[in-house]
Amino acid sequence: MSVAYVLEQNASIRREGQRLLIKKEGAVLHTLHLFKLEQLVLFGNVLLTPAAVSALLRHGVDTVFMTSNGRYRGRLQGLYSKNITLRQEQFRKMDDEHFCLNTARAIVQGKIANLRANLLRLNRSREGLGLEDQILGLKRMGEKAAEASDIDAVRGFEGRSAVIYFKGFSKGFLADGIQFERRVRRPPTDPVNALLSLGYTLLFNTVMAAVSMVGFDPYLGCLHTVEYGRPSLALDLMEEWRPIIVDTLVLSVFNLKAVTLSDFVAGEIGEEELEEEDSSDLEGRGGDDKDANEPSPMLPVKLTDSGFRKFIAQFERKMAQKVRFHLTGRQFSYRDCIREQVRHFARYIRGEDEEYRTMTLRFYRRGDS
Repeated sequence: MSVAYVLEQNASIRREGQRLLIKKEGAVLHTLHLFKLEQLVLFGNVLLTPAAVSALLRHGVDTVFMTSNGRYRGRLQGLYSKNITLRQEQFRKMDDEHFCLNTARAIVQGKIANLRANLLRLNRSREGLGLEDQILGLKRMGEKAAEASDIDAVRGFEGRSAVIYFKGFSKGFLADGIQFERRVRRPPTDPVNALLSLGYTLLFNTVMAAVSMVGFDPYLGCLHTVEYGRPSLALDLMEEWRPIIVDTLVLSVFNLKAVTLSDFVAGEIGEEELEEEDSSDLEGRGGDDKDANEPSPMLPVKLTDSGFRKFIAQFERKMAQKVRFHLTGRQFSYRDCIREQVRHFARYIRGEDEEYRTMTLRFYRRGDS
């Protein structure tokens, strides 16, 4: 099964038998076989014909709509999962304050462990980075999160850990001209922030698809506050993967020059960048890292079409990479690991697994990036 991305503006997607034809100005640009297609991601102005929509729904293809700049807009929803008993148990458990606190602690502890592992790897691979203070700070944040007495405190420690982490993460870039001072997302004002934002959105698509496939209600979680239109559970289960998949990928593509400064342009601030927080807010609660959530007066930095294609290719290569899944010891791709982890969360919700065990970097093979 494959994931297809359509970035060509003003293209149309039409059904022909068991295939989808991506066309523009009468010419066929690509052909997609429906039986091989798992997810279809559309950027910007792409037309789906009614026959194509019907075929996508009939084959259960997760179809995601994004803006041309990579902002999540929504997805084509077919028949909802029939696993009503799982959702009933989900609602019961999410109404239990003690259960939610323990779950939020586990998620944040796992994320902080992965943040710390990233900095440890950086510090060991290069002399003179001086990340000891950040590494120690993250260790303390993880310990405090484990002892937090309420979920708001857990969120606070998660936010503070992000501030500590990005101060160290910023020292990991080797390529000339790549500067990163802090996380800025509304809008991203430098190439690193632009790739982090896009990477987190692509990761969200994968987690959201897994959450829906397993049968959860994606809008009811523990760590992220429940708000109208916010897919809180999908965001909860995405947290542990941000450092493992996106942060390491962004660092790698710049340091290996798979993406360079020539792949970015200065944009203009439009409604898309300054609109209010909504269902496309994939950055979480913000914690104490309020600066990252504040609209920036600086002009946004955007990927060129070529840069978009380069990064998406690198992201898909990362998602296909096989690693050892911590619960079974078996080798899975990152995409399959995410699905297995969501299934583990379902067993945890049903009481079949006593605790939720996050995927952490210490289980990964040496040299995995």
